[in-house]
Amino acid sequence: MTMKLKLCSALIGILLSVFSHNTQAHLMAPNKGTLNFDQSGGYLVLSLPVSTLMGFDKDKDKILTIQEIKSQQKEMIEYVTESLYLKSKEQTTFLSGTMLAPQKNHDVNNSQIEHIVIIGKFLLPLRDVMSIHVSLLNSLKPNEKLTITMTEKGTNSKKIFSLESTYTTYALGE
Repeated sequence: MTMKLKLCSALIGILLSVFSHNTQAHLMAPNKGTLNFDQSGGYLVLSLPVSTLMGFDKDKDKILTIQEIKSQQKEMIEYVTESLYLKSKEQTTFLSGTMLAPQKNHDVNNSQIEHIVIIGKFLLPLRDVMSIHVSLLNSLKPNEKLTITMTEKGTNSKKIFSLESTYTTYALGE
């Protein structure tokens, strides 16, 4: 219970700093991600292009605004949750505790959102036979990819892998 409280406090702090107008740095580099496992599950942070969620652009002006994100946040989180999951032989686990952190362009004359950072946890510890399934990447440009660094607490293992297509599966336990 204490760990959940610490995680929630940390995530709230991150979100407050992201929505602050004085933020000068990205929460995470664009098209990057981390997946860090401990005995309770995997913590995921992904930075995706805003085009990933352009289906939520209400006025169809090809610009996703903070107001559009706030007004549809529940639906966006549901979409993200259904689009990211871990699968083992025994079960499928969807992302939980999902939060979205829009990242604005740092150009003084441009306040458009460039990337959306997705934060959440998979409530499934790392297993020998496990895969991650992602169906959010339909807006990546031809040579663009999402690079994820995966670690496991208590080991020195570090795995870096890339996801490139609309629907991607990657075997984690190999």
